[in-house]
Parts: sequence; C-alpha cells; structure tokens
Amino acid sequence: MLCLVQVLVLNHVHVFHYATPLLFIYFIMKFPIGYERWALLLWGFFMGLIIDIFTNIPGVTAASLTIMSFVQPYLLQLFIPKDDYATMLPSMKSLGFEVFFKYALTVVLLFSILFYTFETFNLFSFGDWLLRVVCSTIITLIFVLIVEKFNKHD
Repeated sequence: MLCLVQVLVLNHVHVFHYATPLLFIYFIMKFPIGYERWALLLWGFFMGLIIDIFTNIPGVTAASLTIMSFVQPYLLQLFIPKDDYATMLPSMKSLGFEVFFKYALTVVLLFSILFYTFETFNLFSFGDWLLRVVCSTIITLIFVLIVEKFNKHD
C-alpha cells in the first residue's frame, strides 16, 4: 500500500521544489527488533527496487532502503528498553510520543541523507542537498506521525 501511495501520489508532491514526502520509510521503521535480519534486508531491497522501477532513479531507493534495513535494529535498540527487545513493535503507543518522535526523526533523517546523497552523488551543490534533506525530513516526519496516529494495528 505504501508503495502505491508513494509512486502514484507522493512522488509527484514537491513542496517548494525541495521537499518530497518519503513515506515508504515508515514500512522499515515498523519492524520489531527481533525480526530476522536477512528478511528485513530483503524487504528493504525489494521495496526500494519496486519504487525505483516506477520513479526512474535506478538503485537509489533500493540502496538507501537496504542500508536503512540493516541499521534499523541498531537504531531501535537506542530507543527501547532492553527487556522488550524481542517483542516490542515500534509505535507511538508502545514507546510514547517523545521516544517514538526521536526514533522516527533519527530514521527519517538518516534515510534522507542517504537517499539524497545517492541521488546527487556529489556534494558540489551542498546548499541544495542540505535543503532537500532538511525539507524532506520535516515533511516525511509529519506524514509518518500522521499515519502513526491513525494506525490502529498496534
């Protein structure tokens, strides 16, 4: 569902020509810490590949989501209690708003940095790159928090 929304709607939203909501990262954020790493990497790669096929930026999303799939369990460990590692599903309900906000901000910011670095593949236009990262992080974080607020499956 997130792939369809991203490809058909959100990829055509460019706020001030810099901010594009990258809501598909929400899919990777929601995996529990005890999920098999190899499966998480495959999910991230194939979801990124599907989005890449429809957006004509070959490999950028697949590489970014694969890296995020690798890093996600480590990031999640920073925000959840050690006794809940295997069972906790990261959500606003289970972590609380403040902790979930910090977790979501960290994941979205790291993903935006990876995505826009791979997309431009240079830092010659550092100001443009930084503006894209910051603006897309803000709009994506807003979308993630809205979706999380209305998500009833936790």
